[in-house]
Amino acid sequence: MTDKESVVTLAVFTEDMLAQMLAEALESAGIHCEIEGGVTSGFRAETPTVVKVIIHRTDQEKAQVIFEEWEHAGDSIDWDEVDLGEMEDGTS
Repeated sequence: MTDKESVVTLAVFTEDMLAQMLAEALESAGIHCEIEGGVTSGFRAETPTVVKVIIHRTDQEKAQVIFEEWEHAGDSIDWDEVDLGEMEDGTS
């Protein structure tokens, strides 16, 4: 991305998987973003980490709408109605 004044932090996570999932949702909507922090070269320190999703300031309004939709996407799922199938033998 360009200089620090033209970018903003959209979201901060403690898990890089969540940051990556949000980044994929943003990219699929045409919003370029970057992830800052998290795992570096497959190495993870045992200390808590902060993972930021960074976007261009000009995309902030659209990205905020997508973030809010992404954040609440699973709220309407009634997990009591979801058939997860049978457990296999040997599965705990």
